[in-house]
Amino acid sequence: MEAFWAFPYLGVIAYAAFVLSLLFVSRPAYLAFRRRHSGFGVVFNSVTGIPEPLVSVRLRDLHGQVVGSAVTDRAGRYRLLAHRGEYLVDVTKEGFTFPSAYLGTGRRSTVYGNLLPAKHVIIKDHGVITKNIPIDPIAGRRRSRAFAWRPHIDTNVQVAAGTLGPLAAFALPWFLMRDSVAGWVVFVGYVGLSVKRLLSFKPAAPPFGTVRDAGQGTPVSRAVVRIFDAKNNKVLETQVTSEKGRYAFIVRKGAYYVLVQAEGYRTVRLNFPNVKKDGHLLVTDVRLHRLGSSEKDPLIEKYGGMSVPD
Repeated sequence: MEAFWAFPYLGVIAYAAFVLSLLFVSRPAYLAFRRRHSGFGVVFNSVTGIPEPLVSVRLRDLHGQVVGSAVTDRAGRYRLLAHRGEYLVDVTKEGFTFPSAYLGTGRRSTVYGNLLPAKHVIIKDHGVITKNIPIDPIAGRRRSRAFAWRPHIDTNVQVAAGTLGPLAAFALPWFLMRDSVAGWVVFVGYVGLSVKRLLSFKPAAPPFGTVRDAGQGTPVSRAVVRIFDAKNNKVLETQVTSEKGRYAFIVRKGAYYVLVQAEGYRTVRLNFPNVKKDGHLLVTDVRLHRLGSSEKDPLIEKYGGMSVPD
């Protein structure tokens, strides 16, 4: 081994190949992490793993009524907002079928995780549906199988390469090529690419608002959140926060205000006078002050609201 590393160029080439393999092996885990936190799901060809654009994704309640719909973009991405409950998901594109039989027979996708294997879905809290959806091609499937095989690297190996890789990448030049300028240049390049990965990722804003205790910062469950039509002063919807203090409203263009009430807390009113588009997700985090507290809430000033005495 020492004789091998005695040849500088061979050692640097081998080291460069090693750090590139670390980036390659950890890339699927990195992409899966980005997808989970991007706020979008992807509809993809179950055989080739290629995202499919212009796929219609509809969310229906158990009575068959459409409660949400989306069409995938060029990258196959979609986003469906949903309240708690049980739903059926319809996925349609000419030449494809859903649910996937190809990935429903014990096979696993080497490209995507967090799959939606069936039409039935249960939403346990307010949020969005961002499951990755495999669809089977009807025509040309035999030819497509030529692209079906992909090397599968265990997820634990991918994560280990991403987390422990930098230590290994530093240890090799430190112990075996300490005097090699080229080796350290390769290491700096590896660090730069890793940092670029981290800085290029911006997680999506959560698709819900959270009601918290202003003093302790803990979620307030069973808080009553009502949204009103500001023009007619009419209650449009009432929600009770979950154990995690979450709520979410989906509204059309217009003017609204929200009342947040919980036992032992001051009632808060927040104004939203100018919602400019249909299907707008109206959420914000709310901090409730206990009765008798004289603390001012900056959120109330931001939204032009007020504390309402109980």
